[in-house]
Amino acid sequence: DTRFDWLSGGMKRRFMLARALITDPDLLILDEPTAGVDVQLRHELWETIVDLNDSGTTILLTTHYIEEAERLCDEVAILDSGSVIEVASPEELMDRGTDDIVVQLRDPPTAVPDFAADDDRVEAVELDGTRLVVTAQQGGLVAPDVVQALDRQGHEIVDLEISRTSLEEVFVEMTRQGEGRATAEVEQ
Repeated sequence: DTRFDWLSGGMKRRFMLARALITDPDLLILDEPTAGVDVQLRHELWETIVDLNDSGTTILLTTHYIEEAERLCDEVAILDSGSVIEVASPEELMDRGTDDIVVQLRDPPTAVPDFAADDDRVEAVELDGTRLVVTAQQGGLVAPDVVQALDRQGHEIVDLEISRTSLEEVFVEMTRQGEGRATAEVEQ
């Protein structure tokens, strides 16, 4: 018995989604479905979107929340200044970025290990005391070679972490050249 305009933003989003689902559509177009909602409701809406897609509903989703596109979408269309500049899966897009392989060594090396000479995927190697950062394309594939090279050189690894490039970082890089307002439009 509450008027629609008196509802909270989250309740309005729920109502609009429920109204759209009444006809059991094959295609559901969602424009910024989680804008202005709290974190808990955002996750609930994400679960609902995944369930709908798993049950066969095609979902066209527009969002400014890049994490949302990364988590929910099979294909992402990146727009810049109103033009589509790329369409690919989130995985394919993230593979274009660089990853950081962060290695914590027991003792500091006397010199920066040279991994770039052996692997053209390695873009940079930085050493700060016992912390070694290798920036590379496809860091998950490069990491075993880094570990083997360090082992051959007699270095003891205490910890290793691979920080993968995010879809947001790729989006920013791809739209950096454009001068207009960028947005991401995604299709699930």
